[in-house]
Amino acid sequence: MIREVDNRINRKRVYFLFFLFIAAFILIIYKLVSIQYLYASKYKTYADFQHMEEFVINSKRGKILDRNEVELATSLIEKTVYANPKLVISPEKEARALSEILESDPVELESKLSNKELGFVYIKRQISSETADLISQLNLPGIYIQNENKRYYPQDEIASSIIGFTGIDNNGLSGIELEYEKVLRGVDGKYLIEKDVYGKIIPGSNNNYIAPLDGGDIVLTIDSQVQYIMQQKLAEVAEAYKAEHAIAVVMNPKTGEIYAMGSYPGFSLDNYQDYETSLYKNLGISFTYEPGSTFKIVNISSAIESGSIGPEQSFNLPPSIKVGDKIIKEIFRTYNINYTTGEIIKYSSNIGAVTSALAMGKQVFYESIKRFGFGEVTGIDLPGEEPGLIYNYKQWPSSMIGALAIGQSISVTPLQLVRAACVIANGGYLVTPYIVKEIRLPNDKIEYPAKKEDVKIISTETASAVKDMMLECVKDGTGTRAQIEGVNVCGKTGTAQKSNKSGIGYTEGRVITSFLGFAPYENPQVAVLIVVDEPQGAENEIWGGTVAAPIFKDIMSFSLKRLRFYSSEEVS
Repeated sequence: MIREVDNRINRKRVYFLFFLFIAAFILIIYKLVSIQYLYASKYKTYADFQHMEEFVINSKRGKILDRNEVELATSLIEKTVYANPKLVISPEKEARALSEILESDPVELESKLSNKELGFVYIKRQISSETADLISQLNLPGIYIQNENKRYYPQDEIASSIIGFTGIDNNGLSGIELEYEKVLRGVDGKYLIEKDVYGKIIPGSNNNYIAPLDGGDIVLTIDSQVQYIMQQKLAEVAEAYKAEHAIAVVMNPKTGEIYAMGSYPGFSLDNYQDYETSLYKNLGISFTYEPGSTFKIVNISSAIESGSIGPEQSFNLPPSIKVGDKIIKEIFRTYNINYTTGEIIKYSSNIGAVTSALAMGKQVFYESIKRFGFGEVTGIDLPGEEPGLIYNYKQWPSSMIGALAIGQSISVTPLQLVRAACVIANGGYLVTPYIVKEIRLPNDKIEYPAKKEDVKIISTETASAVKDMMLECVKDGTGTRAQIEGVNVCGKTGTAQKSNKSGIGYTEGRVITSFLGFAPYENPQVAVLIVVDEPQGAENEIWGGTVAAPIFKDIMSFSLKRLRFYSSEEVS
């Protein structure tokens, strides 16, 4: 009886051990299946992290050059210190040693080196080779040095708002650096190495290397010498008249190439962080304003082209005119006068401009303004371009056409306005401005940015007639201070009241003076616009013809010589 009881107990023990063995076997099988199949990629990632290390090999960012191969932006090799905290043996000691060389806070460094959850952390970026050598000599576990590209701008403030700048990670943040980021940046390479349990490289291991692909070079249409002189002259006029801004655009009226574009005040590209962010804007494409009398060339061109007035027509003009609920006056004249169409431009007659616009009517005038490209971006290959604003004629109040006739109640950019002048200069074609001449890729392939086809928007005869009027404006009208000896210059002055920030009404004493023109008359090669925002001075001294025209003259004269459209003997 006792033996049977013992046998039953023994059998239970055997069964228990058998089932325990089966359970353990199933658990082992499950773990093996989990490791080998279910979570294989996870454990492989862990193993690779411990066994392999990936080093990024930075591609070299492409250069930005002017039209004559002058370097405007380039990259130099700097050193960067980083750490793998998992491999750091003594965070406190290593932080203290690094802080003495890098002149950094040892407490902050120790915090970085103590974070064992991280496999990578920057210690200090873009240091000198000499400093990097000192750190390498310490042979600190888990501390590494790698090459990194740092952007430099040899011409500093020249064309800063066009070129733009990069961040510490070498990515474009504004201007050409941003617009052509994919071309300039290239593709980073990488180097995979095998390590032993102590984190040391295994000699003779099968390391994988993928070479970086360097970025392409961008060649601009900008001439750095013209840009330099233009920026100097803008600084002179802005400081002389204590203006808020001074802006200029220099452009080829036939091709749309931008020779120079900029504003004052500017900023240094190598130290852009030290300047207000508002200065980063390219005001040539983003500053919107009411153009004033420079817009009269659009008005008169439109009226002639539509047949509403004739190029030789004579008008008897009163000193004021009522349009809707607004009365528009001449600035100086208090009597009736007879003016031809050309004299409306030559003497910048407000009443003559309003009379021409009324002859067209709302719809014709509006449609012509749109054909000149106002109210939409020009399509230049730069970021941040504003479209300006022109309301549909169906929304115009009764006084709107009178305001538009003299360049009010419309918002334009400097580039849009100089582009309109190019229509007159080139015989009636609306060109698309561009600033990138060519793209040079690492494989020696050269690409040329696609250009939009020029659009004929007014006849050659209309363009020629208005060109003659602009010539007379400089010869014996409001633009005489833009005259250049030996060169026939065409131009138009502008003095516009500046609207209040609320957009309603105007403030006395706040004006924008401008001069718009091109040369030489016989075969226009350069178009220039000068805009001076809120110049200060005696009321009878602040005009487009007195403030902006002399600067136009200096920039135009230098541009013609520099670009070899006239010899130095012909242009004094």
